[in-house]
Amino acid sequence: MTRKTEKEKNFLAITSQYKEMIAKVCYLYSGPEGTFDDLYQEILINLWQGMDSFRGDAKVSTWIYRMAINTCISWHRRNSRHSSNYRLDDVIYDKADTSDNAAAFEEYRELYRLISLLGPIDKALITLWLDEKSYEEIGSITGISTSNVAVRIHRIKEKLSKMAAQSGFTKG
Repeated sequence: MTRKTEKEKNFLAITSQYKEMIAKVCYLYSGPEGTFDDLYQEILINLWQGMDSFRGDAKVSTWIYRMAINTCISWHRRNSRHSSNYRLDDVIYDKADTSDNAAAFEEYRELYRLISLLGPIDKALITLWLDEKSYEEIGSITGISTSNVAVRIHRIKEKLSKMAAQSGFTKG
């Protein structure tokens, strides 16, 4: 098998395995004006270009998260004309069809709506924490020290709580 064919095979395997993770990051950084596809494509390009330099020092999922978040943050900085107040309501579909599911889904939707109002770094930190990444892994992905990750996540959770209270959202 040629080197190029092997690279293509590996690329297709990891992008297939981690497509939901990549999509989640794109949703958090894209607005309703159709930037999701642009971000997703840019992340795939960066993953392709970075595959040769990936040494395996970190888990593949950590590397992909880092690439996805850094791509989205860079894109956001380059395209600052886009509002930072994205509405995830416009990209999350309502799959709840029972009253129990509807209440849980509404809490989920509200949480991600509030997260979408955070700055790019805070958005990345809280998303990784919600994905149950350890502080060490979050630090590895974002380049922030483990102790600083803990402090920042605590502050972000407090901020989200205040935002939820100000918006009148109460858990069902």
